[in-house]
Amino acid sequence: MLWTNRFLPPFLGIALLCGCLWLPGVAYAQTGVLTGTVTEAGTEEPLPGANVVLVGSQQGSSTGADGTYRIEGVATGTVRVQASFIGFQSRTQTVRVNPGETVELNFALAAGGVSLEEMVVVGYGTQEREDLTGSISSVSAESIQEAPIESAQEAIQGQVSGVTVTQNTGSPGSGFSIRIRGTGTTGNSNPLYVVDGVPVQGATSTGDGGIDFVDPSNIESIDILKGASAAAIYGSQAANGAVIITTKGGTAGERRVDFNAYMGAQETPNTIDLLEGPEYAALRNEANVNAGQPPTFDSPSAFIGENTDYQDLIFRTGITQKYNLAVSGGTEDLTYRLSGGYFEEGGIIDKSSFERLNVRVNTTFQVSPILEVGEKVTYKRTVRNTIPETDNVRNLLIQTLQVDPTVPARDSAGNFTAQPRTNANNPLAALDFRNNEYKDNRLVGNVYAELSPLSSLRIRSQFGFDLRNGNTYAFTPSYDISPSYRNESPSATQYTDLQSSLVWDNTVTYDDTFGRHDVEVLGGTTIETNDYRFIDATTQGQPGNTESLRYLGAGPEVVNIGGSLNESNLLSFFGRANYNFSDRYLITAVARYDGSSRFGANNRFAFFPSFSAAWRITEEPFFPETDLINNLKLRAGWGQNGNQAIGDYAFAATISGNQDYIANGQLAPGSAPLQSPNPNVKWEETTQTDVGLDATLFRDHLDLTVGFFNKVTSDLLVYLPPIPTSGLVNASPENAGEIRNRGWEFSANYSASPTDDLTLRVGGNLTTIENEVVSLARSTDFVINSGFYRNGSITRTAPGNPIGAFYGYVTDGLFQNAEEVQSANARDGNASSPYQSADTAPGDIRFKDLNGDGQITQEDQTYIGNPTPDFTYGLNVGAQYKGLDLRVFVQGTYGNDIFAAYKFYTVFNPAFNMEESVKDRWTGPGTSEEVPRLTSSDPNQNSRISDYYVEDGSYLRLKNIRLAYSLPSRLLDRFGVGLSRVRAYVSAENLVTLTGYDGYTPEIGVNNSTLDRGIDRATYPQPRVYTVGLNLSF
Repeated sequence: MLWTNRFLPPFLGIALLCGCLWLPGVAYAQTGVLTGTVTEAGTEEPLPGANVVLVGSQQGSSTGADGTYRIEGVATGTVRVQASFIGFQSRTQTVRVNPGETVELNFALAAGGVSLEEMVVVGYGTQEREDLTGSISSVSAESIQEAPIESAQEAIQGQVSGVTVTQNTGSPGSGFSIRIRGTGTTGNSNPLYVVDGVPVQGATSTGDGGIDFVDPSNIESIDILKGASAAAIYGSQAANGAVIITTKGGTAGERRVDFNAYMGAQETPNTIDLLEGPEYAALRNEANVNAGQPPTFDSPSAFIGENTDYQDLIFRTGITQKYNLAVSGGTEDLTYRLSGGYFEEGGIIDKSSFERLNVRVNTTFQVSPILEVGEKVTYKRTVRNTIPETDNVRNLLIQTLQVDPTVPARDSAGNFTAQPRTNANNPLAALDFRNNEYKDNRLVGNVYAELSPLSSLRIRSQFGFDLRNGNTYAFTPSYDISPSYRNESPSATQYTDLQSSLVWDNTVTYDDTFGRHDVEVLGGTTIETNDYRFIDATTQGQPGNTESLRYLGAGPEVVNIGGSLNESNLLSFFGRANYNFSDRYLITAVARYDGSSRFGANNRFAFFPSFSAAWRITEEPFFPETDLINNLKLRAGWGQNGNQAIGDYAFAATISGNQDYIANGQLAPGSAPLQSPNPNVKWEETTQTDVGLDATLFRDHLDLTVGFFNKVTSDLLVYLPPIPTSGLVNASPENAGEIRNRGWEFSANYSASPTDDLTLRVGGNLTTIENEVVSLARSTDFVINSGFYRNGSITRTAPGNPIGAFYGYVTDGLFQNAEEVQSANARDGNASSPYQSADTAPGDIRFKDLNGDGQITQEDQTYIGNPTPDFTYGLNVGAQYKGLDLRVFVQGTYGNDIFAAYKFYTVFNPAFNMEESVKDRWTGPGTSEEVPRLTSSDPNQNSRISDYYVEDGSYLRLKNIRLAYSLPSRLLDRFGVGLSRVRAYVSAENLVTLTGYDGYTPEIGVNNSTLDRGIDRATYPQPRVYTVGLNLSF
């Protein structure tokens, strides 16, 4: 019912578009031609493959091998022309073209430096960087195209301030979590992704999906809208910021062919140090004796020389390869770019792999001087094989750490062995039995028509689509390794889902100059509809393990069958006005009015405004001309965004099936109400204020940006517990919380050419973030527990603390003797009542009595760690000498904590193998103050959730180092085969990581939800990768 009587405004854009085609007096104007050469300043060497475009249009060309270009069909009058090339400052010139005239316009581009004329995508339009009033960061095309990266998210990591990118695991195809200016909600905190103007289906809370369909080779630019004043144009979709990706298109001129390829090998960067066979046998016997149990091993020394390193057996060398071929070109009326790519990554653990095949078509057609149509479409198919990663017990790497090293992985006949002394599973057998494959087909793109009846007026209608079909298949064979590790009945599971998102945008843009006044006004409307449905089923009892029997119908017993359907719609009206007075005073105002079917009837529509302004001080008459300060701009902004990523039916009454009732003494199936309706559910609202200073110094060689932001999310959606007597399983969500993020952003980039042949570049960024939950509900004792593991929840979200902070007991050394235990028991005045446990003994961990009642209870738990870094940083260093190019990229975090949950097994459960740190365990008074005694029974609950598991997660990583060589153009001319570029390189990724953390990797992302982060359950590590690559252009 949301759209009743509301279809008229969107149709006005189409009606206006069609009507303007019949405008009287509009005739095809006579055109002109632009031609010229693009060279490198200083050397005057031609730059083949440089882009030359008319600013504000799709019309342009690429330079040939000799650096020349030609653009036909140029509208008469004054036009702005921009030339750009990777690694050089772009340059814009203004020229007048008369009817029938051919105008020569040459460009000399300086290497490196900062270009204020660079165009930035701001949502439904573009602006020159010098005219920006909001906080927007960009990732250069050079850093995307020249590096062997596999995803768009990886291209962002460590490159810009205010954005934290974490790969959730190192598993091939694993998702990323991207946080722009902190975590502002307990729900999905990922930003809005917009590809070529189409908001694509959002990533899940764990980062999967989103922009995984985009091949980095096809990316022209990435612009990140950080401040609300910049992101407000997307209203309720951009409370967490927006990442805007623009893909490459064709340009008029000679056909160009680009081929990029690389191949590499990857390995695990490190392993966890575990006990060898004899050590494990001896220490397990010790743990048994301390627990009053008989020893497990008769003679530990008998296992000298017998040790199975299961980590060595599990990890392998993975092979990765990528190929991309693109053909582009066109005429003054038609431009095109066709590309196809293939990417394959073999994981560092068997049965983990990822393949991506993608095809992309970008075309534009100038139907007439006033009408342009075009499309941008991508098809992607991925195949991903996975291993168990998130399960608290059957995580494959947890099993690898658990197994008894005295037992070989296979017996003399080559069969998998059992674990006779533990209930751990043989991890090699678990891998062999694993058959889990996910296939995904996705079609994303848009078609558009843009009418320009006047040089200052553009009317655009665009239809975007994002269609996805996923299919998960899993088969568990029958096997019999031991009485505790067997599966008598095979089973097959299939999960199929369909997801579609259709978006129709209509915009009108008017821009003109009146003396010293530049004005641009945008107005538009959007209709978006989303649909998601899935069905899954599991059967068992297949008559065998052969390939021909691994399907649902072969299983006579139906274990499970289910499905769902979700739908949502969004209607939006928006506008933006930019005003520029004399290039000195800049103002931007944005307003958006959104209506969403996801909210209750009382709060279905909301208004999101923003305002920002900037003062370019260096354009003032009083500011002296100087080479020291070339540009100085002060900016400030305020704005509001909403968050509609709360699920489709949070406001509605829902019913759950599969609820059992007792009838006549027996269980009977039935249904029960899940939650009651709440028509007042409304948007989470993010209000953000930021101020910043942008400066370029030393003849545009140094670019500096400093900014402060204060971001407050109010009306946070929280799920309060239901009234016990209501009969409800869940309560309806309520808007009852507030979260604040504030911090500083710094970035600096320096580029210089001391000689004509040498160019040096240094760039860095740093972001500080302070996160705090201000409130959650009217009830002061309401908290959100999450991050569940063997001993309960690890994280707690509560007012006055960071979101998703670690919560548990505080350790206070070890009890060294019986007298200390007795003294602790007497603290409450009753020596017969235990301080911690009735069986606490010397060598056990002593926990702090925080409430002073003389006993350790749940009331003594407190906040013990914070997964949010104090600051994140990135550093790029580069040097180019003639055709030789060296790049070094370093990134890291500081001040964040990691909860090493896997130590529940490797320290506190001596039935399993243990890490080498237990060699320094307590064995008598004064022998240790940190590592407790070994005991098979743990009567003191040493393994309870405490700060024992919390470690400093700070790290500095040499993310990438790359050495490349490009053949000079004069040498390519001698070959006579049409080559305009040949570049070869070698690269190493994740080469060195400096950290004090003991686990596989300090880069720990989101696991099951936003509140489950920084928890290491033996996380699949990010591999160290060595690659060789080749870039060719014809």
